[in-house]
Amino acid sequence: MKLSRGATYMIFAALFFSIMAALVKLGGNRLPSQEMVMFRSIVVLILNIYLIKRYGLPLWGHNKKLLWLRGFTGFWGLSAFYYTLTQIPISDSVTIQYTSPLWTAAIATFVLKERNPLKMWAFFILAFSGVIFIVRPGFSFHTSAALLGMGGAVCSGTAYTLVRKLRTTDHPLNIILYLPIVSIILSFPIVVKDFVMPVGWEWLTLFLMGLSTFIAQIFLTKSLHEETAAKATNVSYVSIIFSTIFGLMFWGEMPDWRTGVGALLVFIAVFRIGRK
Repeated sequence: MKLSRGATYMIFAALFFSIMAALVKLGGNRLPSQEMVMFRSIVVLILNIYLIKRYGLPLWGHNKKLLWLRGFTGFWGLSAFYYTLTQIPISDSVTIQYTSPLWTAAIATFVLKERNPLKMWAFFILAFSGVIFIVRPGFSFHTSAALLGMGGAVCSGTAYTLVRKLRTTDHPLNIILYLPIVSIILSFPIVVKDFVMPVGWEWLTLFLMGLSTFIAQIFLTKSLHEETAAKATNVSYVSIIFSTIFGLMFWGEMPDWRTGVGALLVFIAVFRIGRK
């Protein structure tokens, strides 16, 4: 069985998001996280505006209210995730953030009237179980940080649902545009306060971070235009497999048998969710 076009797009999105995450880890040794968010957003914004002008699209799109809402929910989802990374164990933070596809499935049921059969929900849960095997959360964290992280996952799920809803009114490039705009506006005061001047190779890292994010956003948006919100976002779990591979290749992070079992569960679930 072949994968659907929407699932294939999401796998490519997951690959480039994983590349972006690896670059964040590389640059994060010295640069503050919000500064990386802002510089990444500047690169995405420049590339985005260039292509919008090249293709002769209206700069601000059509459904401006939903486009701004998509930008805000996407930013807060990302910011909450970054905050939890500083407050609780990384494995716990990642696990909370990876509930966003499940929230997407639930939100899309009400907002988009997209129904998923019980069998499909079983594969959604199987994929999330694979994530649990890989990250092995300890769940020994502060309640407020956990609740904020869960709120961020809900925001991410809302953003994905809005991307799906906007497919009928706006081009993918217009949908992408609002996230970097909101990110630059809201992260700028934080960056100015604790600014660290990038040096040498860090400039290249920031550019590649933005480029990989932009490519990933294009594939993600096209995936959500082709596939239901629940199916598309649950396929994104494959990103944790890519991240594990990158961790082994570049940082010598050797996975154990539980990571292997988790990766197998994710692979099986993603293949069944994403097939035609």
